[in-house]
Amino acid sequence: MTTIEGERIRLRPIEAADYPLLVQWGRDPELNRLLEGDYPKSLDECPAWHQKVLSNRHRQLFGIQLITGRLIGDVELDHIAWRSGDAELRIRIGEREHWDRGYGTEAVILMLRHAFLTLNLKRVYLRVFSFNERAIRCYRKAGFKREGVLVRRTAAGQQREVMLMRILREEFLQSQPSPARAG
Repeated sequence: MTTIEGERIRLRPIEAADYPLLVQWGRDPELNRLLEGDYPKSLDECPAWHQKVLSNRHRQLFGIQLITGRLIGDVELDHIAWRSGDAELRIRIGEREHWDRGYGTEAVILMLRHAFLTLNLKRVYLRVFSFNERAIRCYRKAGFKREGVLVRRTAAGQQREVMLMRILREEFLQSQPSPARAG
């Protein structure tokens, strides 16, 4: 995997030095309320978890790093279906002081550019809890459209609404400035 440079952030491979932050975010109750995912909960779990991610050709995980060097989150394409050209997107900004600053939107757009232009995928989809308005705003800014809603029950028996969203390659490419106009 390569590093993907943006204006204010870069997407780069996860490193062993990132493990303490990943565990910290994995234990954060507010983050866990907002999203689901396969994240390590202890430093001991990290090496095996990381190896599992790296060896899975249907998954690409990147750290979200500020240009200044600080890791603030992660973003991934999961369940990559190479034949049909589909993948599921997940993102988390683990450092709360960086919420609502546009870093998530920039990371999603960089990841979509990677998905559509480098990996040649046709469709990227995601699931987001309907109450996660911050994430929904981010996804809409990046061009995602609502496809439907699922209702899930938690282990505690609570009902949670999950919005399904997607963006197609053509939609993304039309929404981006053409290279001739950029710069």
